[in-house]
Amino acid sequence: MLRKRPRRGERTMESPATARLREAVASGNVKLVRELIREGASVNHMDPNGWTLLHLAASRGKERTLRVLLEKGGDAFARDFVGGFTALHYAAMHGRTRIAKLLLDFKGLDKEKLVDARSEDGWTPLHVAAHYGRDSFVELLLESKGYVDALSDKGTTALQLAIIRERTSSIKVLLNWGANIDVQFGFPLRYAVIKGNINCVRMLVEHGALTSIKRPEDGQTPLHLAALRNSEPLARLLFKFGADVNVFNDEGLTPLAISRMMYNVNTADKGCLENIVLISIVPFLENPRSLQDSCRFVIRDALGARRLAEIAKLPVSNIMKDFLLYKYE
Repeated sequence: MLRKRPRRGERTMESPATARLREAVASGNVKLVRELIREGASVNHMDPNGWTLLHLAASRGKERTLRVLLEKGGDAFARDFVGGFTALHYAAMHGRTRIAKLLLDFKGLDKEKLVDARSEDGWTPLHVAAHYGRDSFVELLLESKGYVDALSDKGTTALQLAIIRERTSSIKVLLNWGANIDVQFGFPLRYAVIKGNINCVRMLVEHGALTSIKRPEDGQTPLHLAALRNSEPLARLLFKFGADVNVFNDEGLTPLAISRMMYNVNTADKGCLENIVLISIVPFLENPRSLQDSCRFVIRDALGARRLAEIAKLPVSNIMKDFLLYKYE
């Protein structure tokens, strides 16, 4: 993420006063910071990497010095030359929620613009916070009207980054704030299945991730991928939440066909017998669904992932609500 960029031309040489000011900011010496600024040291001087004093104060968590810098005209929107990150991006990286509150609440700053400021790769502070698993910071940014489904230049959302980095707490926060759970044709669920992260898979399906959505390049569904992993627990979980056993991928294979194929391949290889976890998948997947389960899938699909929380408001019995939310299974 933090890859070096070519330096952009010549910078002004750092004066002794500016060097002292940078040291004072890093150490949190507020009195000296005020004194040096009063004597003419530049608040917005950039080092060779494009770091301003605000970047430094934010990354070090120096709240009082950061406030002084803002009061004296520090540019909260200045982007460094490493990746185009603002001070808020660095606060997100280090989980400095108090610094973030100071920046976002500072009078005169455009809060809506700052909270969704983009790096050179299109990362917002929310992308950074999710990538590093700063769940309280993620919460703060979303409370501050940060866009939960902001896309990077590569079309990546904060939820996808949290899934990739297995940041469980941040995933929960993003899902509770209505992040697009099926972004990029169900990337979050597919990725969790590919990595065999059953806890993440369970969290996603409970929040309404589509279990039979196809990957455009090959028509694979999450259940196809679970079968390819020879993972009976994953296949069982996906099936429970409505995965279609009979859907075809682009090669004309169903998840059941793949599971049978993988089972046969692995039983032929005695060196892999101890790693086989697919033994019971075929008889399980051949069991018919109950009418109750089929009705539950219809209701949940009709509501959609973003409205599953509204189940609690339905004029039905608590037993029915719990059934729809898989609470007692």
